[in-house]
Amino acid sequence: MSDSEVFRAAVRARIAAMLESDASPYGSGLELLGLTSGLPVNAGDEALYWLASIWGELTDWVELRPAETDQAEAHMIAAAREWLTVQGDREVEAQYFDRWLDLLGCERPAPPQT
Repeated sequence: MSDSEVFRAAVRARIAAMLESDASPYGSGLELLGLTSGLPVNAGDEALYWLASIWGELTDWVELRPAETDQAEAHMIAAAREWLTVQGDREVEAQYFDRWLDLLGCERPAPPQT
């Protein structure tokens, strides 16, 4: 299994657990963010980079604006559910990344190369 396949399987499992749990999605968001550490930034799969950017923004939202935690966590659940419907179709994934980065107020420059 490639790094990309291992990463994607771990993301699916973590998101499924998040959506099945009654716990705050913030902890799962941190776990999703942690999945990206130690992996090549772009091993031919932009999801490695863009999911880290999206979940970094979502978890930062909770940390930097705690009064907006409910709103941030609602976005985490929405982003997680949507990822499960788009994953695997690289064209649709690109639209997902663009939309979520725009929603979170982030630019989408080219990911760094390794």
